[in-house]
Amino acid sequence: MIIKLGGCDADVVQPFRAVARQCAKRTTFIIMLACLGFAASAQIGGDLRGGESTNASAMEETTGGGKGAAAELTLSDEQRGRFYEAVMRIPNASVADEPAPAVADALPSAVPLQDLPAGIVREIPLVRGHKFVKFDDRIVVVDPKSRVVVAMMPRYKLLP
Repeated sequence: MIIKLGGCDADVVQPFRAVARQCAKRTTFIIMLACLGFAASAQIGGDLRGGESTNASAMEETTGGGKGAAAELTLSDEQRGRFYEAVMRIPNASVADEPAPAVADALPSAVPLQDLPAGIVREIPLVRGHKFVKFDDRIVVVDPKSRVVVAMMPRYKLLP
């Protein structure tokens, strides 16, 4: 339904139109500002749900290290298989007498870390700078600075 206003009624409506335009501009500005805020928060790693940042480096700075200090290595199944085979071909690789740890666990200082084979470091550059420990049922990749397990290759998953 369209109402045509004539004469003095149009003079009354005109200020309301000006206010409506001003409100629309302000609303658009606020929406754009909110979008920029969300984008900036996502860029710097903030949690938009109101939680704390899950950035590993921020966690390390605030907690002084620990389990969150070393990031887990993301290796494909093929890379895990090649890594496992390369370590199993090392004739004198010692087997640790400790219980096998899980990913993100720190190894005791009594467990000796072993150097990775040069061929596997060339083939999988992601493991450069890491060490390994061989256990009865698995091989773990370790960050040598923190001694935290960053990847694990269980024997039973790799057998045909």
